[in-house]
Amino acid sequence: MAKGLVKSAERVFLILEFFAETRQPCRLSEIATNLGLPVSSVSMLLQCMVEKGYMDFDSKTYGYMPSGRIGHLTSWIGAGNYEQHLVLDEMWRLREATQESVVLATPIGIYLEYVETVQGSESIRMKRGTRRLLVQTGTGWLFLSRISEDEALSIYRQTVAAELLDRSRFSETQFLQKLASHRDTDLSFVHARELVSPTAHWGAAMLSMLIPVPPGHRKLAIGAHGLSERLTEKRDQISAELARISQNLSDHVQQPH
Repeated sequence: MAKGLVKSAERVFLILEFFAETRQPCRLSEIATNLGLPVSSVSMLLQCMVEKGYMDFDSKTYGYMPSGRIGHLTSWIGAGNYEQHLVLDEMWRLREATQESVVLATPIGIYLEYVETVQGSESIRMKRGTRRLLVQTGTGWLFLSRISEDEALSIYRQTVAAELLDRSRFSETQFLQKLASHRDTDLSFVHARELVSPTAHWGAAMLSMLIPVPPGHRKLAIGAHGLSERLTEKRDQISAELARISQNLSDHVQQPH
């Protein structure tokens, strides 16, 4: 298959993922700029999607928006309804209430992965699929604090063995202290500048909470991410929203289905 066709196919998915995050009509220039793609390439793909009925175009506002036909393509898929319907709706409510970016995270091995993101109006852009070390994130410490100390230490030691964490800068004793501080709390509020490992968003912070999941479902946490100063000012508001989300999801999980 020609490389150009593969690249075009990849860009179609990038466009759809962009709209999944923004959930509103956007102009060609806005889409191309956010994705870092040539305007001419994005224009060609959007026109093709419009012709096929998968994208709507408003000639008055010049805005593009995926059509209902996109949803129809995947409406038969039942897997992931809890995350993609209930949890994602709660993420959008949190975003609307706080205007900050919201992430959905799960532990994978020694990592914390952002499996879903909703971008805030003025926040640092977060990408779906981004991974952070469990032992160096507040959300990760929440997950680790809910398993046995031996299991948590094993993850710490695996991280050190992989040379992803310097034991001399973050010892087992320090790790266990962090772990203990998260055992008796439902919320984690951590500033990037407090972390040992380098981060691309040094002036940012994350306020996060583990959320209820159905039996057998993977572990999940929701977090609000943004500049430290703004999250500090909004801490009470975000905490209240996270508590509301946890209660709503808990009620759903406990209901007989």
